[in-house]
Amino acid sequence: MLQASGTWPARSRRCARPSRAIPYSRAVGYAYAGALLDAGRGAEALAAVNEQMRVYPRDARLFGLQARAHSLMGKRLAQHRAQAEFHALQGNLPAAVEQLQLAQAAGDADFYELSVVDARLKDLRSQLAAETKLPR
Repeated sequence: MLQASGTWPARSRRCARPSRAIPYSRAVGYAYAGALLDAGRGAEALAAVNEQMRVYPRDARLFGLQARAHSLMGKRLAQHRAQAEFHALQGNLPAAVEQLQLAQAAGDADFYELSVVDARLKDLRSQLAAETKLPR
């Protein structure tokens, strides 16, 4: 509702005011980050999402917002990595693996970032293999 109403300054004031009063409200965090993203303010949205992720590290929706912020900022590897975590938290391991493969091919990361993606990809492939071996 807040995202769809008014101009950016009005929306940001409505979202920012409650966020100081209730800093860890998921609904306020989602609305505030969404308003920032809609305004094209990726870096600010990413900071807001990362703050929420310290409290809610397994919130799939926050990973989705994080992916959108990285996309706005042109960070393809980070975008795909966040999208992979979004899918993994929702139990869609094939989609998570696919996103990490896209992250590997993004071409905008250093050795460390690629190593993190490679390790996570290995972990998710192992989980996926274990799931497929379970009797149905």
